[in-house]
Amino acid sequence: MLLKIIAVIVAFIVVFGIWVRVSPLPEDRLTGKPGPDEPGVHPSMGGIKVVRPLDTLPEGAFDKMLDIAAATPRTERVGEGTDPAAFVTRSKLWAFPDIAVIWVEDGNLHVQSHLVFGRGDMGVNAAKVTRWFDRLEAQG
Repeated sequence: MLLKIIAVIVAFIVVFGIWVRVSPLPEDRLTGKPGPDEPGVHPSMGGIKVVRPLDTLPEGAFDKMLDIAAATPRTERVGEGTDPAAFVTRSKLWAFPDIAVIWVEDGNLHVQSHLVFGRGDMGVNAAKVTRWFDRLEAQG
């Protein structure tokens, strides 16, 4: 009986792991440009949005931010668009996807990153976006 219970638990874990990796990503999250739009750091449950005026950032900030995002481990660009540019970063163990969108609007650089599954990300997206801006400013 104990072996059956363990087998069911293991099967559930395997199916869950496969489901997380093959589930389609929500299209609206890859193309949407969520608010708020005013400059600042805007945390949310499971993510963060940072809006910074371009005139406070290094020259070519948008293109540099795209390069920084693309160089992040376990991150791939989704599509070729730039309004917004979309990236998916997956966690090490379970490959949970986080979607980041980057765009320029009204003289501001917008970077929004949010989890796809669940509610809380334990600050992972905020830390990632902070690292991206730190690298951008270091390129100054």
